[in-house]
Parts: sequence; C-alpha cells; structure tokens
Amino acid sequence: MSKVQDIFQREFPRLQQDDTIVQAVQQLRQFNLTGAPVFDKENNLVGYLSEQDCLTAMLHASYFCSLHNTIAQVMSKKVVTVLTSDSVVDSAVIFTSLHLHQLPVLESGVVVGVLNRGQVVRALEATLGDCYGGERAA
Repeated sequence: MSKVQDIFQREFPRLQQDDTIVQAVQQLRQFNLTGAPVFDKENNLVGYLSEQDCLTAMLHASYFCSLHNTIAQVMSKKVVTVLTSDSVVDSAVIFTSLHLHQLPVLESGVVVGVLNRGQVVRALEATLGDCYGGERAA
C-alpha cells in the first residue's frame, strides 16, 4: 500500500501570515498550487490559505477597488494535515469526508510538503491496476 511519502509534493511556497493576498496568489501560481500552509515568524504552522480564500478576498476587493487584506485575515486557522507515514487510503478518506483539495504534509512535526487530491487519485489508480492484473483506465 502506498504511503503519502511516496507521492506528495516537496516544493511549496512558505506563505507568511503578514503577506498580502496578491503576494500569496503570485506564489501559489509559481508553484502551480491551489493552496498552501501559512507560517508565523517562528516558522510555526498557523493556518492554511486556499484558492477559495483568495478568490473571496479578491472578489470583495474588486467590488470596493481595494485589496489590503493579509493572509492572516482570510486564511483557515483550523488546519487538517497528514503525515508522511500515513497511507494513501487514509488521506483519500480525509479528502472525501472533508471535501478538501490539498493538505499540508508533516514529518516529525514539521511541514515538509503538500498533498493534493490528484496525487491520491493517481496512486489509487495504480493500486487498483495492481488489484485487477495491471488493467488501468485509458
């Protein structure tokens, strides 16, 4: 059975809670991600910023023609994480039950990357192929 450590993305932006939404969007685009963990000055995980959070802030800003929000003002403060040692199946359960798109990955209490639903789908597809004699979806 595949583990999160086999499939997660190790490169990710290190968003700071005092960064602006514009800075965050630029970093998310640079890494081709739809969200990222947010850190304080001591490098502690303090939140998660999603594309939805950015979209909401930018929509509000476009209405008032002003975008001064920091990440801390719009990020989710309750962060769901997975461990590198978690199984892909366990992470799939989290994604489906909580309707999330991406999760920070921890190893020894430190964020070491992000895991997205697409990575989990590909890993499960490979597992199903093994179950059914190598047959894979076209």
